[in-house]
Amino acid sequence: MVREKLKTPEGRKFLLALLVVFMIAAACVGRATIVGVIEQYNIPLSAWTTSMFVLQSAMIFVYSLVFTVLLAIPLGIFFLGGR
Repeated sequence: MVREKLKTPEGRKFLLALLVVFMIAAACVGRATIVGVIEQYNIPLSAWTTSMFVLQSAMIFVYSLVFTVLLAIPLGIFFLGGR
């Protein structure tokens, strides 16, 4: 039932809205995270180790995914709910 709804024009709009939400969340969380580390610990981006990049990237991905899942509920009701 869910797959049929996602193949409709409203379903495609829903998936596009989720992609936009994820990109916005990743940009905001990424900026806050990276700038926060640079300002808090006074470590310039050029001095970061590989493990720091991996850890911060994973944190940005997880937080962005959480924001996207939370916003998927009202977006799903708006796009996929009854008329």
